Formats: sequence, C-alpha cells, structure tokens
Amino acid sequence: MTRALGALACVLVLACASGSAQRKRADSIAAEIKAAREQGGETCAPRELATAEANLRFAQLEIERGDARSADSHLAVAAPAAREAATKSRDCAKVNVVVRERPAEPSAPRVGVRDTDGDGVPDVDDLCPDVPGPPERRGCPLFTDRDGDGVSDDIDRCPELAGPKENFGCPWPDRDGDGVADKDDRCPDEPGPADNRGCPQKSALIVVRRDRIELKQQIHFQPNRAVILSDSYDVLRQVAQAVKDAEGVPMRIEGHTDNVGKRKENLKLSQQRADAVKEYLVREGVEAAQLSAVGYGPKRPIASNATRAGRTLNRRVEFRIEERKK
Repeated sequence: MTRALGALACVLVLACASGSAQRKRADSIAAEIKAAREQGGETCAPRELATAEANLRFAQLEIERGDARSADSHLAVAAPAAREAATKSRDCAKVNVVVRERPAEPSAPRVGVRDTDGDGVPDVDDLCPDVPGPPERRGCPLFTDRDGDGVSDDIDRCPELAGPKENFGCPWPDRDGDGVADKDDRCPDEPGPADNRGCPQKSALIVVRRDRIELKQQIHFQPNRAVILSDSYDVLRQVAQAVKDAEGVPMRIEGHTDNVGKRKENLKLSQQRADAVKEYLVREGVEAAQLSAVGYGPKRPIASNATRAGRTLNRRVEFRIEERKK
C-alpha cells in the first residue's frame, strides 16, 4: 500500500513539474508573439503569427486539461512559428525605417518585375512569393475554412466537418447517434430525444381512445383505503397530461370494487378512491371543472367475482370521456 502511494505521489509530482515547464514555455512563446505583433508582425508575417497564436491558444487549453502530450504537440508548432514571425517582423521594421528616411523620389515604371506565384504582387513586395494571395495581405493567402465552422483549416482537426472551437473544430461525439452530444447526453449509449436530455422516453402507460383513456397498468391503493400507492404515480401523470392536452374535454373518473364485503362500504370506498384520483390530477395541473368523480362500488364488474383474478380486475379506476356540454 505504501509503495503504491509513493508511486502515485511520484506521478503527481512529475505531472505538476511537466505542467509547470509547459506553462513557462508557453509564456516564452507568448512573449515572442507579443514582440512580433508590436513590430508589425500582422503585416510582415501574418501566416507565421496566426499559426503561432492559434497553436499557443490550443496548447494552453491542453495544459489546463492536463493533456501534456497534446500540449507539447501544439507548443512544438507554435515555437518555430513565433520565432519566424519575430525575425520577419524585425527585418520588416528595419526596412520600413529605411524607407521613411529616404527622400521622396518620383516613381518610375519597373522593368522585368518578377511575380513567381502570379498573384499580381511583385516578388519584391510579396511576403509569400511562392503562394498566391491578394495585395491587401501583401501577397499571402487567406486561411481557408472548408467546413465553415470558424476554425481555419490550418488548426482545424476536422477540416471537412463543422465543429465548435472548444473541440478544435471537430463535432462533439454522439455515441448513440440521437443528435444529443455525449457531453450533454444523460444516456449516451441509449438514443433519446433532446427534450429528455438524450434519454429514451418511458413506454406509454395509457392509450387514448375515442370514449376513454385506457390504462395499461391498474392504479393501486392501500388495502381498503383511498391512499394511492407510489407505483401508480407515473401512469397518473400520463393521464393528467392527456387530459390537459384535451383542453376543455370533460372526464369522468370511475371507482369500482369487487363484491367482497358490505355493498354500502364498497360504494363509499369506490367514491373515495375516485375522489383521491381527481385530487391527484388537479395537483398535476388539470382543471378541476374538467373532472368529475363517481364511485360505483361492485355494480359494474368486468370479470367474475368467483375467482381471485376476476376480483383483481374488478377493483379498478376508469377514465371516461364525456360529451361537451352545450
């Protein structure tokens, strides 16, 4: 156990040391980029400056995430680009100073001016003489963005697929293919709609018919009481939503029992259970005026009371759709 803890401590120390060294390296590159920009690098070395800045930005993100390997990869690209941008900017700045000190001379047509890349910018003025680019960028090309995601192709890890900058130009993964990215998907291995956070909807417990709402699961109560058990909450919530969707349509809640016990007590119990269901639906947002509750006791059996299975079926709550009152 002690050895394992010691090994873990060593790994953590090495990781911290690596992260600290990378941050120092990133700060050094940032200083070079700043110096190049201050000396006109955006004009004199636009491609190198952009490459250095973009890769430095991604390296800093990877350092924060603790991905040392990816951070090193970006720093390895950013460092030489920053040095080259600084060098070109210094040379460019020197030329600019010399030009300013020259006395103004009348311009004369150039004879035999060379334009290697054929972009209309002479090589003598072209900062990218081998690659065509517009005059306003001193002959250097604009960075392309083939997938139009705002991340230029030179730093886009998925240049053919649009993706956010936070994921380096790549789309977020979606293992179950439901259109909800894994980072936002509560059920990343099971397809489900976005409005349910990528999780599959629970199977429907009701079927709305022309004259009734048919239940696939009976509503359960405590024995001989009008207290609804929690395993019936899901089906009642679905009933409530169906009634709310059918705005203004009157619904009759019917309570039924088997024939065991006194008839008068069964009638009373069935009424209390119908009332309890009505109260639950009202708490779920159904208009009370849309609902009525009636207890029929054992008057309307749907199966024989001679068997246990039949009596179970007879102890039920039904939802009947009534005609609108004119």
